[in-house]
Amino acid sequence: MKIQPFAILALALLALFPQGITAEIYTTGAAEMAGTLGLSADEASWFKTLNMFGQLMAFPLAAWLSYRIGYRALFRLGAGIGLICALISSLWMSSAPQMIAWFGHGVSASFLLLFAHAIVLRNLGYRAIAFVEGVMLLSVVLIPLSIYPYFLSHLAENNLWHWSFAVQVIPFIGMLYWARFGHWPCPDERQKIRFNFLQAVLLSGFICGVTYLLLRGERFNWFRDPEIIELTLLTLVIGAAAIIAMRRRWGKGEYLRFKALASPHGKVGMLDAAVAGFVIMGTTILVSTYVTQVMHYSHEHLGELEMIGFAGMIGGLIIALIATCNPKRNPENVIPAGVSIMLLACALLAGSNAHSGVSDLWPALLLKGLAVGILNITLTVHILRSFPKHQVAEGITWFYLFRNFGSLLAITEFSRLMYIETVGSVSKLAENYNASSETFVLHQQMTADLLQQGMINPSSEQIALLLSEQLKTQAMSVAGVNNFQWIIFSIILLVPIMVIAMKWANNQPHHQDNESEVH
Repeated sequence: MKIQPFAILALALLALFPQGITAEIYTTGAAEMAGTLGLSADEASWFKTLNMFGQLMAFPLAAWLSYRIGYRALFRLGAGIGLICALISSLWMSSAPQMIAWFGHGVSASFLLLFAHAIVLRNLGYRAIAFVEGVMLLSVVLIPLSIYPYFLSHLAENNLWHWSFAVQVIPFIGMLYWARFGHWPCPDERQKIRFNFLQAVLLSGFICGVTYLLLRGERFNWFRDPEIIELTLLTLVIGAAAIIAMRRRWGKGEYLRFKALASPHGKVGMLDAAVAGFVIMGTTILVSTYVTQVMHYSHEHLGELEMIGFAGMIGGLIIALIATCNPKRNPENVIPAGVSIMLLACALLAGSNAHSGVSDLWPALLLKGLAVGILNITLTVHILRSFPKHQVAEGITWFYLFRNFGSLLAITEFSRLMYIETVGSVSKLAENYNASSETFVLHQQMTADLLQQGMINPSSEQIALLLSEQLKTQAMSVAGVNNFQWIIFSIILLVPIMVIAMKWANNQPHHQDNESEVH
């Protein structure tokens, strides 16, 4: 059967289109969704948690299904689940169905993401993989990070967030039509392998436990809560049992194979994936928090700022393609450049304050976009392409498990640090906000003068409210700057580990069966 690269690219882009929208709509419209459905902010956060449950639990299942039923059936199944969930999210304005749908969105996204990467990696050559994967990652990562927030924030602020799911119905129908009637551009194979229920239960339990702890642990003040301590110990036990069961092949059949991690480059690739997820998500969440909570920008204005970074991402994409499309070049050589650029961007952001504007932030956002483009494209293409074609499905699964856990760790660490730094800043600043402090008296008088200039007769309650808002803004500003310094420290700590690991892997014997075919 003749391979058709352009048809493979079109099929992969169609499969990935809905995922970028779903990933960003919660970020831009969580408050509006909560208001429409009558939920508190904490209750609405379960949308993200359930979606991540679905994504991470479905990746190993998708790898098993790719062998058992083939990629065409996997594509059809992912599109069918996505279509049902898109219809529920766009038409059914009730919390329970929405929760189920968000879990289904995660399952569908994992099925289709694994499918899209697999048909490219299994059927194209060295250079074609670099170009096609670059275009795919542009559509599923770079554009959602930079372009989608602006448009989705418009929908959310007008309480039209459900339309972001309605527009996904058409591509899902297109996928189902292509899977049933369209020409299939590559061979499809199946294997009669048995499902290992024991390994599936243990691995899914471990994934759920880790995800819950990382996304919800902060609400229980972490390890000061006995239930969190008990859940942590239980998760560790289940995780150890899952690893032993998969390595020693307990149970009948297969679930997720370990062979993709057997080589030194496979192990180092997973470390790089986790670090990349940590750094990219860490900087993204810090910028979003700083702009919306310290500078008091709306999500619409945040979307405009993110569009500045898109130009940098395109530059990073070009650099990554140059590094990965030629087999004579080592893509790892551009990773230090991407890390250095990210450090510079974080250093510039650490020098900002609550009164900074677009003119102060755009150089940092442009450099951040450039670093994200270089690191994201280079590492993804280089790591996934290193797996032999018969290990592609499990290689993709392990890559995205490690990468997503790195992202979750960044969310957990910096949200916790933001809380700690804010509390510390409030305590420190509040020392000067008392009746005996000259600073407090001066601020009080200035606030009263401002209210009088606005033709308002100031009351003590109004003055106290304004002073508390100023204190909160100052505390958030200090905490935000300190968090940028924390991520700089984290990157400086992680870089030597990555370098040592890559040098170790390069010095190990490299077997031919772990290399991709070069065309």
